[in-house]
Amino acid sequence: MKPRLISTLFVFVTSVSLLLADARIKFTTSSHDFGTIQEKDGDVTARFEFTNVGDSPLLITRATATCGCTTPEHPKKPLRPGEKGEIVVTYHAKGRPGPFDKSINVYSNDAKNERVLLTITGNVVSSTGVRETFTEELGGGLRVKTLSLNFFDVYPGRNNRTRTLAVYNEGDTPMTLTYRNVPKHIHIDCDPQVIEPKQQGRVLVTFETDKASDWGPRTDSIQIYVKGQETRMKNNRITLLADIWEDFSKLTREQRQNAPEIEVSNTIIDFERGSNARTRELTVRNTGKETLQIRKVVNDDNEAFQTSLDKTSLKPGEAARLRITFTPSKTKKRSINQHLTIISNDPSNSRVIVNVQAAK
Repeated sequence: MKPRLISTLFVFVTSVSLLLADARIKFTTSSHDFGTIQEKDGDVTARFEFTNVGDSPLLITRATATCGCTTPEHPKKPLRPGEKGEIVVTYHAKGRPGPFDKSINVYSNDAKNERVLLTITGNVVSSTGVRETFTEELGGGLRVKTLSLNFFDVYPGRNNRTRTLAVYNEGDTPMTLTYRNVPKHIHIDCDPQVIEPKQQGRVLVTFETDKASDWGPRTDSIQIYVKGQETRMKNNRITLLADIWEDFSKLTREQRQNAPEIEVSNTIIDFERGSNARTRELTVRNTGKETLQIRKVVNDDNEAFQTSLDKTSLKPGEAARLRITFTPSKTKKRSINQHLTIISNDPSNSRVIVNVQAAK
């Protein structure tokens, strides 16, 4: 074989090997329970060890927590194949008595597992009084810490998400809780089932991902009652927040190459100044190889802006018209800068943001 041919073949094989090489992240564990923590002791830290089990350098691009009470730190340099690293997660317990359940999202260049979810749980014993901790009074002797629970990102087909509402029986008799207006995708448990006088409990609210027939930001609410004290209840509505997104993490490279692709004619809409209702149009086109499904168009202001889409299922090459109507009389604001979010099954661009400006 000629030397030049051998050299060319070597370069070709090396290039193909590099293209097929991938980083792979593998954690020893994805959850940590701190157990009982004394608030006065302050911060507590968990270390999540991981290994690059792939055959190319692994880079952790970012690590984010669901709230400011949790601080994650990650390696800034790439890890060679076989090299270990750790995500250091600190929970700031001071000023946060009661049960907690926090999530940390770890993003890397692992093409098959770009986002890994880590969780920390525990219970912080208060160093202050009950009323300073359980600030919300619902009536019937029931107090809670907050009137809202946020599930953040949920994905149909993945594990269910559970949030904990810390409750306190301020009364002098045992307490059993009941619930009303519970959506089909929400499951509720109480631990313990009967809360003794002057004792804490936990209401475990689970978002069952496969039962929510919706996409994008979603708001639900439930009502909590003390059995036998229903007429004394007030301000007992708990708001549940979640963002429901499609899970593309298991798609193969071939499936991604043959996926639908969304193209929007304009991502900035300006209604300019005026007092009359007026309409603008966008074109949404499928430039991919499979059918594009427009899951939902999310509108920040449903009063002043109305949207309509003449098609939600687009074959390759097909287009649809998205009409946006602004009615100035339905808002008190003189100028508006809001967003529309077009949610689709395009795995590379499932959320297209359209900036909408208007004035009257």
